[in-house]
Amino acid sequence: MIAECTSCGKKYRVDESKIQGREVRVRCKACGGVILISPPDAPSTPPSPPVASPPPEPTPSQQSALEPPTPVSEDELTFENTPFNPESKPSIKKKKPPVEGMSIKSKITLIMVLLVLASLSVAGFMASRQSRTALSKQAESHLSQHARQKSREYGIVFNRIKDEVLGVAAYASHTYAQEGFTRDMGIRILMPWTGSGYGSPLLEQRLRDEILVMQRIGAVLKSLVENNPFLSLGYFGTETKMTVFDKEETVGVIEDLEGFDVTGRPWYVKAKEAGKTIWTDPYVDANTKKLVVTCATPVYRSDNDLAGVVGFDVLLDTIQSDILTLDIGYRSYAFMVGSEGNVLVRPGMKPKDTRWDATYKTDDLLHTSNPSFNQITRKMVKGGSGVATYSTEEGDRYIAFAPIRAINASMGIVASRDEVVKPADAIQKTIIIIWVVVLALSVLIGLFLGNSITRPINELTVMADEISQGRMDLDVLEETRKDEIGVLTRAFNRLVMSLKLAMSR
Repeated sequence: MIAECTSCGKKYRVDESKIQGREVRVRCKACGGVILISPPDAPSTPPSPPVASPPPEPTPSQQSALEPPTPVSEDELTFENTPFNPESKPSIKKKKPPVEGMSIKSKITLIMVLLVLASLSVAGFMASRQSRTALSKQAESHLSQHARQKSREYGIVFNRIKDEVLGVAAYASHTYAQEGFTRDMGIRILMPWTGSGYGSPLLEQRLRDEILVMQRIGAVLKSLVENNPFLSLGYFGTETKMTVFDKEETVGVIEDLEGFDVTGRPWYVKAKEAGKTIWTDPYVDANTKKLVVTCATPVYRSDNDLAGVVGFDVLLDTIQSDILTLDIGYRSYAFMVGSEGNVLVRPGMKPKDTRWDATYKTDDLLHTSNPSFNQITRKMVKGGSGVATYSTEEGDRYIAFAPIRAINASMGIVASRDEVVKPADAIQKTIIIIWVVVLALSVLIGLFLGNSITRPINELTVMADEISQGRMDLDVLEETRKDEIGVLTRAFNRLVMSLKLAMSR
């Protein structure tokens, strides 16, 4: 016999031999509605309303009596072995239809992450770059300012020393022009080396007049050197190989040496040959055994004959100590370079084992193994100024330089570029940390927004799919949202109610 579902019209083939009793109730596999099946010889009874008392539970043989008249899938041929309850809804698993490609939630999350990361990356890159540029410009200005300021200060110092040397030379020339000095001032004079010692009674008697002149020059030297902190020694040497110092104890120190000849000292030779005021390269002082540079100028008699040379020693330790007190930062240090590219002053510069009577060799900064540094040195010896950069094995370096025209030299300050941009590196690390935190937050926010949008859409999709399969006993969706999705939900609920009403008719 054939049984038909009154709700959806689904027809089933029924095995009459398996029907027991007057009436059997089973559930429709398509819509879940109730089908009443009676044997042919039993009077038909209209279907009871859904609110009637539950009918007796069908036996397995009665349940298996229901067969579809046409071939269907195996699932539709299987009936549930659970007690029948007409008020209960069919246990049908809601399954979201498959989606091809990227879901809306994934797209929203991806868009959120990309927008946030792109904006943050651009902002971070710009902030890091601008901070590095600002720090570099600030450091360059700072270094250049210190180099110019220090070169001006040393220019003033060296010009003062030069003026004092010229003043002593003028006084010495004037003193030589005078005659009739008879009073011995008691100032010791270093006499010429005789091969076995310094001076002799015969030499002192022969050079008596010049000794009296030199004593008066020595008194002036003493007053000048005492008032200039950069001067370590002042002296006047003559063509007769005598020398007077601002400190008389220096004579005793020199007398302990053998073969000291003032006319062979670097400052004397250079000033005599130049015929004008000169500055020497660094050399080892016979008195202090330390590195000095000397400002020297020749002294002439009234007949233009050379009487001798006046010299003032500037102890490089003094300048070096002054340079080291520069609190510029950036792991910086200062140095001086002469007109020939040789180092005049730099940190750690020592006389080593060089003798007082030997030539002291300093580094030639024009011919180092670093071409870019050599190029900067060439600008320095030409009297240029500015800020430049060069690379070393330890990293990039800034160098600010300015000329010291009084001694025809140049002042340079070297600083580490890594120290300059260290605050920018700290900012960059902070930006990276913020970038990671924002990445995590943007993913969470994207997932939250994606779920809030796609969850109701997924519910609508599942319900629409079930309606397309013939199910009409569905509850309406919650109408809590006020946005466009809420409007769509309310419209869909009205559609479901309309379909139910139409099917019930």
